[in-house]
Amino acid sequence: MTSSETDLKTKKGMALWLKILIGAVVAIILIISIAMWATSGMMDSVNRHMDALKAGNIDAAYAETSGAFQQQTSLEQYNEFVKSYPILTDYVEKSFPSRSVENNIGTVEGTLTAPDGTVMPIAFQLVKENDAWVILGLNLGN
Repeated sequence: MTSSETDLKTKKGMALWLKILIGAVVAIILIISIAMWATSGMMDSVNRHMDALKAGNIDAAYAETSGAFQQQTSLEQYNEFVKSYPILTDYVEKSFPSRSVENNIGTVEGTLTAPDGTVMPIAFQLVKENDAWVILGLNLGN
């Protein structure tokens, strides 16, 4: 085998290796994009809920909750809950880097940052009702 034949085989082998690598990267990006798209509705509901709380509009925040949540928790009870955790209405930053769906229950996890710098973990559980994600429950500080 001549030197030029060896160079040609090496170039072909590297080209195949490079194609496989590019294909794998594209597949990973596609999977992540599909997951982000599939869970984007959850983020819309959580953001509307948190923005309503920040604006002091408890009715709008409560409207983002599920029928099951509303059967278990009245508007008055929810209002008392919100008042007992001032960070829900007085946060300076919110961040929700984690979201997932399992058995038709969505989970969005993140943190709220208070004006004094205190960071509190928060997690939302969501469910689809009438083709829209709504809040089934939330946990603070876990």
